[in-house]
Amino acid sequence: MKRLRLLLIRPEGSEPSPADQSLGARLAALHGPGHGLVDLEEDSFGRGDLGYLEKRLHHWMGRISGIVGATNVPESARLSEIAEKLNVLCFVSNNNVSVWQGRGQVFHIGLPTPQTATAVARLLQRAGFGRVFLLYDETEFQARVAANMVEALDKCGIRVNSKAGSESGWLDEARRWKPQVFYLIYSEENRALPIARLFRSEEPKIPLMLGRSLLRSSFIASLGAAADGVLFVDFFRRGEQRDDPVAEFTSALLKNAVDCPTANHGFGWDAMALCAVALSKGDGNPLHAIEYLESGAIIEGVTGQFRFSRENHNGREGPGPTRISRYRNGRLVEVDHV
Repeated sequence: MKRLRLLLIRPEGSEPSPADQSLGARLAALHGPGHGLVDLEEDSFGRGDLGYLEKRLHHWMGRISGIVGATNVPESARLSEIAEKLNVLCFVSNNNVSVWQGRGQVFHIGLPTPQTATAVARLLQRAGFGRVFLLYDETEFQARVAANMVEALDKCGIRVNSKAGSESGWLDEARRWKPQVFYLIYSEENRALPIARLFRSEEPKIPLMLGRSLLRSSFIASLGAAADGVLFVDFFRRGEQRDDPVAEFTSALLKNAVDCPTANHGFGWDAMALCAVALSKGDGNPLHAIEYLESGAIIEGVTGQFRFSRENHNGREGPGPTRISRYRNGRLVEVDHV
């Protein structure tokens, strides 16, 4: 079997999402499926500098068979255009279909927002929560998450009150409304932290739930004692002895001093693993790799199952492995009831 030369490309800086995706991808190249065949190269560009991204990718023309991008939506969209021109297999972790645009070489494996919202709503219903207060950041992505969440909660018969974080008086309204859970839909730690601290100090008896973007050791540490009892949207069933891809993944991260794997670690791992496995099935030929991926084969990843087709380069079906975990006494434990 020929060696697979793969490129991991990411924006410069310490922003958590690309940093976690990059670490996950790097560890998958070393320890994940197909790792014995991978020769990994890495490159970077200035965040949002699409011109320099294109320049760096053209530097690798003819020297690689696959690319994994730890990139945001605009960067991934440009990356997909260039991957098509270079005729290389490309994986990114976004769920936004705009990064694909029907290009055969490009696969975007983020879990679609409506699927996550449906899964979370059903889990809250099963756990016995009947009233949910949502507070969301007014970014385009978080506003879309909140809108999908409201729709999913309504379908499950759960009463919901949704407010933007910039609106004044949200804390007083939450008190009057008496929710059974307060769901904070934010991604950036520095924006979410003061709200989470305030709510926990003012309303300690109302459960606080945070999205999976905030399920990070750094955020939990910043919350301090206020983290105890907090609910998180989660991907992983933690603390169990397992003999599956998740066990390899968590073991590799633990050896790199990461005791709380994030969703972005998982997305990066799966992007690299899928790229390596597909190219190995295609003997290093990107077109043959695409044929394998579009064949309908079910592929197990650490962030769930994938089944790609010519019409679906996201590969996601159903709610995926979404669950709700509670942080208690320094551990995350899956929640099955209030």
